[in-house]
Amino acid sequence: MAEDPRITRFTQLKAQFPQSEMPRWTLATAYEEAGRYPEAIREFEELVALKPDYCVAYIHLGTCLIREERYADAIRTLEEGHRLAIAQGHMAPKNEAEMLIEQAREEL
Repeated sequence: MAEDPRITRFTQLKAQFPQSEMPRWTLATAYEEAGRYPEAIREFEELVALKPDYCVAYIHLGTCLIREERYADAIRTLEEGHRLAIAQGHMAPKNEAEMLIEQAREEL
């Protein structure tokens, strides 16, 4: 199976700009969209380590953790994204985090 050209391009950009969050974000979301959740999780974890106030990255990370049936990890991650969304005044991510937290709790 050929590699997704977006993943190849974003991997190169991440290598070129290792301290920039944008290549990591695009690579992580490309993995997520491709259903490659373990790779997406790794990239989102690196992203939130680099930029710990990136609330939407926590929400995407939590979504990928749910897809991998790592519900307890997802809840912790989503709770952090929820806390950040409230602190930053971002209502759409706040609401999404609440919905995903409820979904993960139901699966536990």
